[in-house]
Parts: sequence; structure tokens; C-alpha cells
Amino acid sequence: MITFPLSISANWQCASLVNNLSELEQEWLFEPHSLTAKLKSNAQSFSVKVLNEQTFTLSDAQQQLLGSNTNKALKREVLLLCDNAPMVYAQSWLPSTQTTLHNMGARPLGDVIFQHPELTRSNIEVGRFDSEHALQSLVEELNLTMRPLLGRRSVFSINDYHFLVCEVFLPGAYLYS
Repeated sequence: MITFPLSISANWQCASLVNNLSELEQEWLFEPHSLTAKLKSNAQSFSVKVLNEQTFTLSDAQQQLLGSNTNKALKREVLLLCDNAPMVYAQSWLPSTQTTLHNMGARPLGDVIFQHPELTRSNIEVGRFDSEHALQSLVEELNLTMRPLLGRRSVFSINDYHFLVCEVFLPGAYLYS
């Protein structure tokens, strides 16, 4: 049984410092637009499965990452499925000062945020998750083949509201093809 929230701790690196990536991995990891839209364009069906949503207290480091002066946030953990196969584990930190993005249910965050003309995004950072990482418990629970995983994260802003989105590509995801 998995205990949520899952850790997304990693040695996050700016894209310019990441090497040894195939062209396909780069294409998916550095996608500047909506990952949701990219996934949908590669599948006949797309869905979101909410794994966990809970309020948590941001650490000082998390507050600094978000540029937030509030210490409470909603942590949302979901699976993005293409043709009923789990492709991406996503985690979002949504500070409590904003309610529009809370209570999304099974709606993809990407469908909502990329509609905002004011949306900006920090540089994408890449993380690697080896076979010992806590995220592998999800891989095991989903009966997927264990392998090192790649993920990306960035801080998005809509006006003065900042939130983190982290996406980890699960075994079987298109970027490993």
C-alpha cells in the first residue's frame, strides 16, 4: 500500500546542465506548452486519476521556490493516463491564497492553466529517479516494469500567483519509446 504524498526530492537541474538525453527524451522533457495537450495528441483517450489531495505546510525552501508568503498549500497528486495506461505521475503545489485551481477533480490542470494569457513559466528543471527512489513504490503498485525515471518541474505564475508542477514519466511513457 502506497502512502501519499510521494516524495519528489531529486537533484533537480536546469535544462542546460542536463546531458545524456535522447532527442525523444528532450522533446518530451522540454515541451514548452501543455504536456496534457501533447499526451492527448498521442492517444485515443486521455484521463486523469486523482491519487491524493491534501493541505500541507510549505517548508521555508518550498516557500522560497514558489516565491510565496503563505505557508499553506494544496498538494495534488494525479496520474495522467493515455488509452487507460499510466503515463505520468504529476504533483502540484497550489498555495492556499488561490481557490480557482483548487477542487479540480479529474480535470487536467494543463487544460485550465494554459488558457490564461497571463501564464508564465520558470525554466524547466530535470530530475532523475533511480530504482531506489520512493516513486518506484508507485511503479510497483501499478505493476509496471521498474526502470530509472525522468521527470521535470517548473514554477508557473498567473499574475502574482505561483505554483509548482512536477511531472514524472512512468515506464511505458512515450519519451522512453
